[in-house]
Amino acid sequence: MIKEAYVSFEVAKLLKEKEFNERSAASYDSEGQLQEGSAYWNKTPIWYAAPTHQMTVAWLREKGIHMSIDTVISSSGNIYFNIDTYSEALGWNHPVDFYDSYEEAVEAALKYVLENLI
Repeated sequence: MIKEAYVSFEVAKLLKEKEFNERSAASYDSEGQLQEGSAYWNKTPIWYAAPTHQMTVAWLREKGIHMSIDTVISSSGNIYFNIDTYSEALGWNHPVDFYDSYEEAVEAALKYVLENLI
């Protein structure tokens, strides 16, 4: 069964700091425990909205920031993922690193964008 990919607690805190205030189906408590199943947005000081990766990427697109996750296949046949980000102010940026899963690459891209582009 496919499981929703919610942002990490670290990214949820950055989103709150950047004034993300969209309704999400999950949240983190002050201890970083994910609470699924109830609509929540960043209105209380000790809880953090936990949107899905897709919802967060859509929110960033509305702010003019785009991400690309590329698949890289090494000469040995291993599959890796890397990220590219784009903002109107800075153009394309390619933080050089490789990730073992698509979700790990998305999480890294979200963290990079929130720390450096907003």
